[in-house]
Amino acid sequence: MLRFLAAGLATMALTAGASAERYEPKPIETLLARDVRYDAAIPKPEAVTGFAVGEIISTPEMLHAYARAVDAASDRVSVEVIGHSHFGRPILRVTTTSPENQARLEEIRQAHLALSDPQANATVAEDMPVVVQITHGVHGSESSGYDSSAPLLYYLAAAQGAEIEALLDTTVIHQIILINPDGANRFAEYINMHHAERAVADPQHREHTSSWPWGRMNHYWFDLNRQWLPVTQPEAVALVEATHHWQPNVAADLHEMGPDSTFFFSPGPLDGLHPLLSQEALQLNLRMSEVLQRQLDQEGALYVSEEVFDDFYLGYGSSYPGLLGGIPYLFEQSSVRGLIQETEHGTLRYDDKVGQQARTAIALIESSHAHRRELLEHQRAFYRESQRLAAQNPVNAYVFTSHDRGRLAEFLDMLAVHRIEVRELAQPVNAGGVRYAPGEAFVVPLAQPNYRVVEGLFETRIIEEKSAFYDVSGWTQPLAYDLDYAPLRGGLFGGNVAGEPLEGFERAAPAPDESGVAYLLDWNAFHAPRAAYRLLENGLRVRVIPDRIEIETTQGSIELAPGTLIVPVAGQTLSAQEIHALMERAAAEDGVRVHAAATSYTATGSDLGGFNVAEVERPDILLVTGEAVSAYDAGEMWHLLDHEMHMHVSMIDAGDLARADLSRYSHILLPDGRYDALAEPLKTALGDWVSEGGVLIATRGGAVFAAEQGLSSAELVDAAEAPETEGEEPVRDPLDYSEIELWEVEHDISGALLAAEIDISHPLGFGYRDEALPVHKIGTRAFALSDNRFAAPLRYAERDLLLSGYASERNREGLAGQGAVHVQRKGRGSVILFADNPYFRAYMLGSSKMLMNAIFFGNDFRDPSRRE
Repeated sequence: MLRFLAAGLATMALTAGASAERYEPKPIETLLARDVRYDAAIPKPEAVTGFAVGEIISTPEMLHAYARAVDAASDRVSVEVIGHSHFGRPILRVTTTSPENQARLEEIRQAHLALSDPQANATVAEDMPVVVQITHGVHGSESSGYDSSAPLLYYLAAAQGAEIEALLDTTVIHQIILINPDGANRFAEYINMHHAERAVADPQHREHTSSWPWGRMNHYWFDLNRQWLPVTQPEAVALVEATHHWQPNVAADLHEMGPDSTFFFSPGPLDGLHPLLSQEALQLNLRMSEVLQRQLDQEGALYVSEEVFDDFYLGYGSSYPGLLGGIPYLFEQSSVRGLIQETEHGTLRYDDKVGQQARTAIALIESSHAHRRELLEHQRAFYRESQRLAAQNPVNAYVFTSHDRGRLAEFLDMLAVHRIEVRELAQPVNAGGVRYAPGEAFVVPLAQPNYRVVEGLFETRIIEEKSAFYDVSGWTQPLAYDLDYAPLRGGLFGGNVAGEPLEGFERAAPAPDESGVAYLLDWNAFHAPRAAYRLLENGLRVRVIPDRIEIETTQGSIELAPGTLIVPVAGQTLSAQEIHALMERAAAEDGVRVHAAATSYTATGSDLGGFNVAEVERPDILLVTGEAVSAYDAGEMWHLLDHEMHMHVSMIDAGDLARADLSRYSHILLPDGRYDALAEPLKTALGDWVSEGGVLIATRGGAVFAAEQGLSSAELVDAAEAPETEGEEPVRDPLDYSEIELWEVEHDISGALLAAEIDISHPLGFGYRDEALPVHKIGTRAFALSDNRFAAPLRYAERDLLLSGYASERNREGLAGQGAVHVQRKGRGSVILFADNPYFRAYMLGSSKMLMNAIFFGNDFRDPSRRE
C-alpha cells in the first residue's frame, strides 16, 4: 500500500497572493512524499548541480552529472551511453535494480528476451524481474518530464526499507536521461535566462512564452514523439534500439500539456487503439492504472484518461512499445513553463510539477512490480499470438526494390533499427505489374518475431469509416520511400523465393572510368543533389539534359533519362584528374552512377552541346523562419538540405525579410506558416525579387499565402467546400452538436497517403522513372487546373486516390485530378507551389526529389506562349 506524507500534497497551487512571495523550492523529501528513510551516502541533486529540484530548469549536463554521481555512490545504479543527439550530446540509460541484479544484468536480459522467442519455450521464473523503461525529455520544453529524473533516481537509489528492497529484487528500471538533450538545453537556457529574485506568475511574462523555435523539438526541429517508426533522427534510433535491446514490459514517456490542463495518463480513447496493438495489453493497462488513480486521488489531483490522445499512430512512445509486447504509458501534466504561473487552477509551482511527475512514475513502477507476473506472462503470450497472426495472414511476405540505391539503402537501414529480418530474393517474382529480380530485390517474411512491426511499416490500411485521429492515419513506409513493393500471397511466396538473410548492402555505385569528353551523372539517386552541389562548390560547370538520350560511353551504348547531368572535362578550372576524383567521390559517397562519355554526339535526344541543354547554377538558399513559420516544416527542409544534401542554408525570420538584402539569394523557401500579418511587406519584397530571377518555393500555408497575395496566378480549391453533388447547393441543415467531431473529420484530412501522377518530362519530374508518386496529405487544399495546361507537373490521381489512411469520400472526390504542385514563370524568375509537405517527417523520400528539382531546375521550364 502506498504511504504518502501529508505535507505539500493536499494542495498543488499557491494562494492567490502567493506569487508576491519569494519562490523557494521544497526539499526533495517533501516532493517525493514517501514515508521512508534515505541513505545519506547518496547525494541529493543540489550537492552535485548546485541547485535544488525545481529551483531552475536543469540542463542536460546537470542531469547527466547527477546520474553519474549517483552511479559512483550506489551499487544499485549503473550508467551507459546509448546514443548521441544531432549536436553530439550523450543520451544515457540509467539502470537501477538490486546490487545482486546489477551483477547479472546480461543474464537477466537474455532470460527476459527468451520470453519473446516462441521457439525457446521459455517460462516465467518465480524471481524473474519485470523491466520498466521511463523516457525523460522527449519534448525539451516539457521540462518536468526530465527534471523529474533526478528525484526519481534519488528515491530508487537512496530509499531504505523492506518495500524498496523487495521492489528492486524483482524489478529492473531503466531511465533514459534524456532523449532530447538539444531541445532541452535550448529551453533551459531560455527559461533560466529570465531567472529572477522574485518569480513572476504573470502568464504573459516572457519567461512563460519562450521563443521560436522553442525547445520542444530536437536540433533540426523534429518532434521525437513521432519518430519511433520512421527513426530518421539519431535520438529516435537510440531510443528504439534501446527498447529492442531490453523489450521493457512497461515503457512510459513523461510529457506536459498546457498550464490550464490537469494530468493525463494512458490509455487514450479505447476505440482509438490501432488493430495491431493487443486488446489484452489494453486491459492490463487499465488494471495497472488503478494504482495511479489511487495515488492521484490521495493527492487531491484532478486527472483524465481514455480521452483525446489516441494510440492509432504507431510511431508514438505510447504505441510503439506495444508492438514489442510491452504496455506503453503516456503521462501528460499541466506545465508551468517557468517557476510559477497563474492558471485557472490557481498559481502552479514548478517544484510541485516535478514532484508529481516523479511520484506518479514511482506509482507506475510499483504497479508494474505488483503486476509483474501478469506482465511477463503477457510478453510470452504476445509473441505466441504474433506467431499465430502471421500464420493466419493471407500475406506471407513483402517484396521490394528500387532503381535508386540511395532510397533503398535508407529503407534497409530503417528496417535494421527495427530488427526486421530481410532476405535476398532467390528467384524472379512478378507481382503488382512489377518484375522483381534476384540481386536487385529483397523479401521481408511475416513469420518473424517482430511481425507486428513489419505490418505496422508495410501494410496499407485504407479506413472507410469516419474516424477522428490525433495524428496521421496513413504512413506506409515503402510508399513514403516510393519503392516498388508488393505483398506476396499463397503461391507467390514459396520457400525458394526467400534466399539468404541480407548481410549488408553496398550503397556506393561503381567507380567510373576516366573520360576525356564529359561525365554523365544519373539524377535518379537520392543523394545526387549532394554530388551536384559539391561539384558546383568546386567551381565546375554543370549542365542538365532535358530529354532521354542514347549515347556511347566507355562501357558501350546506354540510354539515360531526362535530368542527367553533364560535367565537361575541357574548359574547367580543375584538372582532368581532379574532376575524375570528384566523380569517384560522387559514386562512392553519394551512390550516383557516373558514366564516362566517349563522345558528345547522341544517337537520340539532345547532344551534349545541344541548344536545350541548360546550365545548372549553384543555389544560394534562404529558408524563411520565425514566429510565422511552422518549425516542423522549416526544420524538415533544413534537415534535408543541410544534413542530407550538405548544402549551405541561410535563415532569416519572416518579419525581417522585407528589410533584408535578398539579392544574394537565388532561392527562397517559404514553409508552411501563417504570414497574413506580414502580407504587404512580404508581397512586395518577394514579388520584386522573383521578377529579377529568383525562385520562390512555397509549401502548404506558404503556398496559400503566395497564391492569395498574387505572387502566383494559382487558384486554390478546397475539397471540403465542394457541394455534395456537382451543381447542387451545399446542405445547410442543422446538426446535433454531438456530431461536430465526425463532421470535422469528414471535412479535413489529418494525414494520409494519396496517389499522385507526375509529369516525368518536366524539370520537376527529373529523376523519376514512372508517373506514380505517393504524397503525404494534410488538409484539403489543392490547385485548380488552369488555362496553362503545363502548370501542374504533379496532380492527384483521378482514381484510387487513397493509398493508406483516412480521407472521406467527399475529400477524395474533391481532390481527384487537381494540382498538387503549381509552377509558373514570373518575370525572369519562378514561383513553385506545393500543396503538401514533400519531406514530411523526413520519411517522404520519394516526393522530396521534387523539392530538390525545384531548387536545381526551378528556372529551367517556361510557360506556354499561348493559353486556352
